[in-house]
Amino acid sequence: MGFLKPKKYVKPASEVAFEKQLEEERIAAEKEKEELEAVEEKRKKRFAAGKIGSRSLFARAGGRGLYQEGEKI
Repeated sequence: MGFLKPKKYVKPASEVAFEKQLEEERIAAEKEKEELEAVEEKRKKRFAAGKIGSRSLFARAGGRGLYQEGEKI
């Protein structure tokens, strides 16, 4: 009675490749988001400790600060 069973769906190669590409993009986006969150968390901790900001111990006149984020003076 095999004629009563529905045919099994077989995904075409293009659909499989598209799903793989979407998964890779999702993983890359999650990784980038985690990196941005880590950088933001580090900045918040430094701000709370008084290492950066307009009223920090290391600030210069004009609000430029002794340490610019990501730059060496």
